[in-house]
Amino acid sequence: MPACRGDAATPPTFAELSRPDATGLPLAWGVWGEADEIGTLNNIAAGTTAAAAGLVRRGVRFNLNLPLHVPLGEIGPAAHALRKAPVPTLFKRKVSGLEVRDDKIDDLYLQASTQWDGLSHIGDPLHGFYNGVQDAQLTQREGTRLGIEHYVRLGIATRGVLVDLPRFYGARGEKWSPMGSQVAPAQDVASALTAAGLRLRPGDVLLVRTGWVAAFRDAPDPAVRDQLFRGRDYSGLSGGADMWEFLWDSGVAAVASDSVTVEAWPLREGAPSLHLAIARLGLVLGEMFDLDALAEDCAATGVFEFFFVSAPLNLRGGVGSPANALAIK
Repeated sequence: MPACRGDAATPPTFAELSRPDATGLPLAWGVWGEADEIGTLNNIAAGTTAAAAGLVRRGVRFNLNLPLHVPLGEIGPAAHALRKAPVPTLFKRKVSGLEVRDDKIDDLYLQASTQWDGLSHIGDPLHGFYNGVQDAQLTQREGTRLGIEHYVRLGIATRGVLVDLPRFYGARGEKWSPMGSQVAPAQDVASALTAAGLRLRPGDVLLVRTGWVAAFRDAPDPAVRDQLFRGRDYSGLSGGADMWEFLWDSGVAAVASDSVTVEAWPLREGAPSLHLAIARLGLVLGEMFDLDALAEDCAATGVFEFFFVSAPLNLRGGVGSPANALAIK
């Protein structure tokens, strides 16, 4: 079976998924075949893409990507335990009388700015990585498993829908902050979609604005920006079984947010989380998307759906990738 599938077949419901261990959490392994390497992206069928292209009415395009040096290049050192800001180098030379420029980037951590998590990003402590892949199979050499290149072979082009949590909670007279570990449960996400006149459909990419990028961008000085990242108390979606069931039964292809982690942070050890769902459900997550201009337009026009396209790097065995994402209305 080819790794690039995009199967339109209806998967089992959340309640019907296998629950093989004492956690009571489901495993969606084998739903799209034993060799599958794209997880919930399988929900993007050819007809889904064709229908989504019809959402383009005005031809207005929204870049959803932060500059590669944001956020880590604008805060203090060691803000992340592993990742650093990219370091560009510009080369200058003359060739046949022409002024020529070339460049390279060192320390390009593929999940340090607007990015997709690959399915090799998180493994389940009991069973391994999505679809039973084990650590020894993640080699980044020929035959490596669960690489980001499989997202590229499928092609991410589908309907996107936006949930704007600050506006949603504000309209209800409730407080929301991108920091403070505030949790948005599945019911609130469903209510926000209803308020926008939408419901999730199979193959959708759900974009969730928490306000984190806006807070980072509007911070008055580097110290405040540093704390917004280093504080690690991000608000976001519930990572609980309520959200697993809602997303799975809705048939989403992926969930992306403007926050650093998509879900409320920090995680609780032993509790379900959207990051654990990467391994157990094949859930595709995207982080640090720049949703502010798109959200302004959605609020002004009342249209919260759009054509969403993304072209990750065609990197064999990549654990993640810059998203290279656009929303087109």
